[in-house]
Amino acid sequence: MGLLPGTTFAGRYEILEEIGKGGMGQVFRARHTGLGCEVALKVLGGFLSGAIDDGEARFEREARAIAKLDHPSCVRVLDYGRTRKHQYIAMQLIEGPTLARLLKDQGRLPTARAVQITRNLLAALAHAHARGVLHRDIKPENVILSGANQRAVLIDFGLAHLRDDAPLTARGMCIGSPSYLAPERLDGNPHDTRADLYAVGVMLYEMLAGERPFVGDSTADILYRVREHEPRPLRALRGDVSVPLAEVVVRALAKSPRARFATAEDMLAALEDVPLLEELAEQAERATRDEQVTTVALAELVVYRPSWWSRLIAWLRFGRWRRRALDSVGGGTDPAHGASGPAPVAR
Repeated sequence: MGLLPGTTFAGRYEILEEIGKGGMGQVFRARHTGLGCEVALKVLGGFLSGAIDDGEARFEREARAIAKLDHPSCVRVLDYGRTRKHQYIAMQLIEGPTLARLLKDQGRLPTARAVQITRNLLAALAHAHARGVLHRDIKPENVILSGANQRAVLIDFGLAHLRDDAPLTARGMCIGSPSYLAPERLDGNPHDTRADLYAVGVMLYEMLAGERPFVGDSTADILYRVREHEPRPLRALRGDVSVPLAEVVVRALAKSPRARFATAEDMLAALEDVPLLEELAEQAERATRDEQVTTVALAELVVYRPSWWSRLIAWLRFGRWRRRALDSVGGGTDPAHGASGPAPVAR
């Protein structure tokens, strides 16, 4: 494309380095010469504009799709334009590893981490879907984990569809990443926001299991498995996945769109109610430590302050601390006092 470091592009962007390349263009780290800020500059031009059908129309649609969005888990567009040879989009530069890199380095993730990433993405999709934007290319390569809190940010809207626009893909054709395509998309059939939720379900499964739900030796093999097979049960691969969390994944991966969550908000609400076994284990451990501390305190008071008054104070404190420890793990019945609370739920 001829955009080398040090080149000035479109009269105001100094090219610093190439940071990515795909079917819809090259992405550069660039500096706006007037403002001094760095941006992610995505450029379509030359042979890339004809690499896929309607490449220029799709590129313009990507810019318009991102421009509709204003959410911390969606990349922001800053500028769009054309030169004599190229189209370009200047976007927010998001620093951090992709989810694909994290999965490659770590394999499966802690359940709390996987659920938090999924919550970020569902919040982004709820925002995008409400504005008529379908992403249609959700995969780990298009998720960046940004900042100190590693917030998941959705990028690359190159295959996005706007609700009020005519489709650019001919009926019967399918574009996207095979492992993350919803079954209804395989024949190029009409689809809606539930296809995006299916892809999120695939990623949640992958984060928890350390493998994709459908793999094969070829693209055709993968697509056949997506259409005809069921994924291996999550709890057979990983015992610390709670039953409610596994049920969320099963519903997200349903073959029929009608069996999935109707909206990103519905799936997000279901995840908010999911108990994470590792968090429950931490609460139980914390309660055990608290009970051990109170037991030691009681013993010290009885031994070193043997008066009946000191023993009474020790007993009252022990009862109060014990109830607090039980409450921290969901309540229960204190056998020492007969006080009743909500029964623990077996999961």
